[in-house]
Amino acid sequence: MTKWSPRRRWAVVVVVTVVLVAAGVVTIAWVRRTSSPWPAMAGTPYEIPLGSDGCPVIEERRQFVDAHGPLVPPGATEVLLCTTPTALPVQRPGVAHPPRQRALRAGAADFAALLNRLPNRNDAWRQWQRRHSGWWPDAAPEPMGEACPLIGYSHEHSFVMRYPDRPPVPLIYTCGGQAGGLTSGTRTRMDYTKPHLVDEFLGRFQQQ
Repeated sequence: MTKWSPRRRWAVVVVVTVVLVAAGVVTIAWVRRTSSPWPAMAGTPYEIPLGSDGCPVIEERRQFVDAHGPLVPPGATEVLLCTTPTALPVQRPGVAHPPRQRALRAGAADFAALLNRLPNRNDAWRQWQRRHSGWWPDAAPEPMGEACPLIGYSHEHSFVMRYPDRPPVPLIYTCGGQAGGLTSGTRTRMDYTKPHLVDEFLGRFQQQ
């Protein structure tokens, strides 16, 4: 059996050490890229006021808030979609604005369950990362739900969940229009996959 010289043994030790260190560095970088980039608990909860017509009053953007738990209580008996024109567009002649309010009663509880299946921003980012990253996971962007796209919207959309035994729960989009996260003022969930919630609501509304 051939004995290795001290120099050869030392070279093998160096190579193995370099490989292990490199593997450790790659593993740590991978874990950091695929771990939750944002805190699960964020911001101070706030109340979303309702106007005299029962729709949410959409004020200036507030800080991002999130917490564990469902977005809305189960058992809703009515879902109200509120649509408010913004100052951005000039309405084309002959084209009417959408109705201010549309109420979904058939399947309201199912719509509430759909809302509660929406991912928080960490889960939404990981889902996007798994679908679209190549061999190496993309780095997290600016915080989802806080960094808003520079897009103008013709209408603001919001929801009100109504219950027989508890106060209504208003929901607004964090970036206006139909962008960012949907927040109750306590928790925020991401509406980033198609069909978006407004489209899902309208499809169900037309079928009831």
